[in-house]
Parts: sequence; C-alpha cells; structure tokens
Amino acid sequence: MRNLIYYAFVIIMFVSCGPTPEQKADKLIKDSLKKTLYKPETYKPVETKVDSAFAPYDNPKLFEEIVAFCKMNMEYMELDEKVSDAKSSMLIWNSPYMSEFEKNEYQEAKSDYDEANLKIEKLKNKMIDQYKKIISMLQSERKFIGYKATHNYRADNNAGNTLIGNSMFFFDKNLEEITFNLEVDEYNQIQESIKQLQEQLAETK
Repeated sequence: MRNLIYYAFVIIMFVSCGPTPEQKADKLIKDSLKKTLYKPETYKPVETKVDSAFAPYDNPKLFEEIVAFCKMNMEYMELDEKVSDAKSSMLIWNSPYMSEFEKNEYQEAKSDYDEANLKIEKLKNKMIDQYKKIISMLQSERKFIGYKATHNYRADNNAGNTLIGNSMFFFDKNLEEITFNLEVDEYNQIQESIKQLQEQLAETK
C-alpha cells in the first residue's frame, strides 16, 4: 500500500513539474523567431498568453481564404477604377469630327475599357465562388483544433533600433509545433471580416 502511494506521489510530482503551456509555446516561438529576426541575439520575450483555438474562427485555412477574398476585392476596385478612367477618356476624345489622333486615343481608351470590364466579369465569378467557400467554412461545426498564443517581444531591426513585436501563433493539439503565425493586427482584421460576413449571413436568413 505504501509503495502504491509512493508511486502515485511520484507520478503526480512528475506531471506537475512538467512544462506549462506558456513555457512550451515560448520555446517554440523563440526557436521560430530566431530564424526570422534580423538580430536574433537581441530577442527578449515580454509576455505570452496561451488559449485554446477552435474552428472555424481560429482555423488558419479560413484566414487564408479570407485574405484571398480580400485580395480579389482589391483587384476588383482597381479594375473598376480603370473602367471609370477609360470611360472618362472615351467621353473626352469622342466627337462627331474626330481627327486621326483623337480616333486613336478613343480606340485605346475603349480597348482599356473593354479589357477591364472583361476581367471584372471573370473576377466576379471567382469572388462568388470564394465567398461561398468562406460561408461554408463559417457554418461548419465548432471544434477544438489546438492552441493559439499572443506573444509580445522586443528585438532590434537591421538599423539597430529596438522594436516591439506583437504576434499571434497557432499550435497543434499537443503544443509540439507551430502551424501558423501572423501579426496580431492582421488577426484582428480577419476577425472583423468574419464578424461582417456573419452579419451579412444573418441578414439573408
């Protein structure tokens, strides 16, 4: 009986003396950052906060799809501006008595107008498919996928100035490897996008 109690005590002590989630995260983060910092020897951790990560909202795959959709949206706005500029040029050069120079300018503007419009139509279809993919992911079942941690640190840049880093790291379920990372500001922007998409989805119901 005494031996059983002793072994139980040893097991409890062994488990309780193991590294905490923050310590595990800190080691992985330190190893990762030291590969990317300009002056890794100046790295100094400040604070690490570890929390559970749940899909779909903390799913890195969802982040990538949202970033891709945002890039499409930026491309759409650029093309829309090109359409507007080309249309304005067409109006400027179009007249009943166009010279050869004016005709060339008009045709060039019209070519830009048609090309941008064609790209917009193709992009619209891609954006619709991408939007549907994101909505489908947002409607998936909530499940534990690992851990996430915000990590504040100091390090010098290539100019020798000390900067404050504020990054978000994602880990597997056993806290053995980093699966994804981004800046906290980027994470917050993505979460804001998710919130807006949820609101749009709620309005359609």
